[in-house]
Amino acid sequence: MSLMNKTFKPLVLILCGGRSLRLWPLSEYKSKNFINIFGFSPLEATLKRFLKVTSRDRIFLVANQKEKQALIKSKLVQRKNIFLEPDSKNTAPAVLLALCKLGKLSEENIIISPVDHFIKEEEYFYTAVNKALKTAADGFICTLGIEPKEATSQFGYIQVYAKSKNGVFSVKKFIEKPSLHLAKMLIAQGKSFYNSGMFVAPVSTLLQEYKRYYPDFHYFQGELSRKKIIASYKRIKDLPFDKAIMEKTKKAKLIKARFSWKDFGNWQAVYDVLAKDKKGNVKKGKVSISQGGKNFIYVDNPGKKVLVIGLNNLFFVDTKDYALLLNPYCVDSLKKILKDNSKILK
Repeated sequence: MSLMNKTFKPLVLILCGGRSLRLWPLSEYKSKNFINIFGFSPLEATLKRFLKVTSRDRIFLVANQKEKQALIKSKLVQRKNIFLEPDSKNTAPAVLLALCKLGKLSEENIIISPVDHFIKEEEYFYTAVNKALKTAADGFICTLGIEPKEATSQFGYIQVYAKSKNGVFSVKKFIEKPSLHLAKMLIAQGKSFYNSGMFVAPVSTLLQEYKRYYPDFHYFQGELSRKKIIASYKRIKDLPFDKAIMEKTKKAKLIKARFSWKDFGNWQAVYDVLAKDKKGNVKKGKVSISQGGKNFIYVDNPGKKVLVIGLNNLFFVDTKDYALLLNPYCVDSLKKILKDNSKILK
């Protein structure tokens, strides 16, 4: 299914920032944009998906300055469509930077998406996007809400009001990665969805809401017009788009989506996506596993051979300079532990 025709081609903004610490140690060598574990990179997969929605010249990236050469070399997106940040300050500044660059297209609808999503049943994805684009045309900021299959603390949630109009809900509350207990309560109560992190809105509506709710808006816009982007990033706060805009706006709508969705953000998500043997093992490289199950063994060196005996529920990622041995139950702790041990790992 394709949404693209001569009169209906929205803008697409793909968020490519962040250091991807939850995918350490591969993140020491490249960002998650280009980590090729699946036979393709997340950036390639995301671009391919949106090329069924719009044309290549209307797809834009916002990324860290350090990614400049890799992005240009990839030739996946036109060079003029790549917006570079001097520092990573979360998604609120990243989106605003792009919106300011796209100010002349203020009446256009824009789809904002992270780079690290894997989506099955894409026909349902395009149906949801189509509904979001039609709803956004009335000045709303739409988010795609995924029906939760199980309680998890790995995702954010969105609560909605009970009544919907053809699968379009008014948003009640955003809840950022709740405890497992709270997640179970939210699902039991109903009318709560996983927060996909994808948004659809007119550029003009987003700029209006930034002007209304984002305290650094005028400063940021002024510094950008004076080409002092580096100075502006030293002052502005590290803030996600959800907290800066979506938790405050009165224009939020949620589109109920039916597609299967996975946030490629940590090793558990990678394990979940990849093909497994009969005992639930994932092996990348010259790996042999005996008397063990539900292991994820990734060996970056094509000449190294690894034998695993009698182990279960082990994640092992081996690279040239680093090796990670991880209990899957601790996957959410990796980012914090890396920061706490930064001196040791340098």
